[in-house]
Amino acid sequence: MKAVRYLGPSNLELQEIENPIPKDDEVLLKIRACGICGSDVHGYLGLTGRRIAPMTMGHEFAGEVIGLGDAVKNTKIGDAVVVQPINFCGECEYCLQGLTNVCLNKRFYGVLDVDGAFAEYLCVPEKLLFKMPEGMSYNVGALAEPYAVAYGATNKIDTFEGKNVLIIGAGTIGLCILQMVKLQNPRSIIVSDLSDPRLKVAKDLGATHVINPKNEDYLEIIKKYTDDKMVDVALEAVGIQVTANQAIKSVKFGGKAVWVGLSQKTVEVDMQDIVGSAKQIIGTYTYTHEELGKVVEILGSGKIEAEKLISKVIGLDETHAAIEELHNHPDNYVKIIVDPTI
Repeated sequence: MKAVRYLGPSNLELQEIENPIPKDDEVLLKIRACGICGSDVHGYLGLTGRRIAPMTMGHEFAGEVIGLGDAVKNTKIGDAVVVQPINFCGECEYCLQGLTNVCLNKRFYGVLDVDGAFAEYLCVPEKLLFKMPEGMSYNVGALAEPYAVAYGATNKIDTFEGKNVLIIGAGTIGLCILQMVKLQNPRSIIVSDLSDPRLKVAKDLGATHVINPKNEDYLEIIKKYTDDKMVDVALEAVGIQVTANQAIKSVKFGGKAVWVGLSQKTVEVDMQDIVGSAKQIIGTYTYTHEELGKVVEILGSGKIEAEKLISKVIGLDETHAAIEELHNHPDNYVKIIVDPTI
């Protein structure tokens, strides 16, 4: 089969490798769609240490079941499925609490040395499958993963109804968060980003207001849009010091800042402001297995216009060039989907 192999920093190669054979509890998938994540770009550049060559990246994927292991019971040939890329053990103390996202023994497809879905075929355990609702396309199925990151973040807040909400970062995750928040009838959604093209997409998807900090006084604009009240909740989807602090400074007394981004290892914050204003900082990491299942249901309901995030669909042979393009011109795209069948 063909697979796009990561061979080291800035080195991807389309190779012929052996077809995988499913173990007893696994299915063989024909990969039909796999999104390129920002973390794939960073991994390709060798910036994170989260890709160990040689390996195949790709963790946002959906596929068609074409083979069954001997112990597979609830899946049949031809099923269209979304795959949970976090292979959790189901037995550690966190899995037993339903916190599969922080499983002590997890293996993440397309990360470190675990081969992912920038390939024609892949074997995965049956327990990681969610059958796609009738009418859902494989491309939208591949978007369940980033939407699940957004759902995991918004699920940390009881409700957004009637609240002023700030989303910092209008990349894929920020835009997914925007759509998840919008489902709950907030009073307003303010989106902040340094990219005017991305802010335009945010506006098209339902943002009440947009802010480009390059051109405006950040906190004064927040005050203006909230009648001097500041926001109830800020969701930070960038992961660097300046935006982490923007999230804290933008929330009102007793407000909540949810940190989703994970780019900078350490940040310095104003502890007196946090403690003296009774603000809360909430960390969120990926999503649980249950949350991913909920997202597949939401996408299947048609309540979210997921297709609007797809900038283009490419074949495996275009993957290297597309990742380079995302690195050099990130504002030109929201989500590129790799379809190994074309």
